[in-house]
Amino acid sequence: MSDPVVSQSLGISNSFSALWIAARQTIYLLAFRRTLWWSLPGCAALFVLTFVAGLRAPDPVSGRSVYCVFAWWGLSTVVVPWVAAFLGVQSVHGELEDRTSQYLFLRPVFRAPLLLGKWLAVSLLAVLVTVAAVLALFAGIAQHLDRWPDGVEWELVTAFGWSMGLGALAYSAIAVLFGAMFRRPLAWSAFFIVGVQIVVANLPVSAGLRQLTVTDPLRRVVLDWIEPDGRLARIMWPSETVISVDDIGSPVINLAIITVVCLALACWKYSSAEYESRSRD
Repeated sequence: MSDPVVSQSLGISNSFSALWIAARQTIYLLAFRRTLWWSLPGCAALFVLTFVAGLRAPDPVSGRSVYCVFAWWGLSTVVVPWVAAFLGVQSVHGELEDRTSQYLFLRPVFRAPLLLGKWLAVSLLAVLVTVAAVLALFAGIAQHLDRWPDGVEWELVTAFGWSMGLGALAYSAIAVLFGAMFRRPLAWSAFFIVGVQIVVANLPVSAGLRQLTVTDPLRRVVLDWIEPDGRLARIMWPSETVISVDDIGSPVINLAIITVVCLALACWKYSSAEYESRSRD
């Protein structure tokens, strides 16, 4: 008769092993398919973008303003969500699409650790690409020393690296959820990023729905880090009539709740659903 304590310990050990193996295999497959290669010319394009902006912007515009505007509008609304969505959908939906997941489901392991391992790998890669994009944007405008009268503000890299990295974790969880739940996860990702995010995040401050988005907590994280003046704040967040540091609240907790809830729903769906071959998305 087996000891229940020993059996439970073996189950936990097997779950951690499955999580680690799934994460490692996901990273290998994404790299093998050259999914990440496009990030290199993408970062080069971001460098050129802010470098040219530093050449063409009016003289009174500081390097801080140029970087913050491009980092917010370029990263938080385009690069970070789409990188996480693409990687997350590829890692989860790809195996369901070609039915290679059936082999994994026949193994004596729980499905939830497999999905969490995929999310861990996607999050790691999404954060790495995000940090590279943050550095590329800053390196472009940092070449124009005349736009930094008080010296180049390297702390802006930390501010946006931290905030956009948190966003990458949350968006990766959403992408994994969409990949496990929908037949066309990229279409749903586009609807969420372009539709729900932009509309709901621009609702009045009192609207509770804003806390269900990733954009609004990210806005509050960035606001807390950089504390922009009124003009820069209006350029970055034109829908905000009043911007106050006192209204920041707990954006990191909001992002953590979104991430945990999405992962819990994704694990439930991935563990309980009977998947068949899916059409290519």
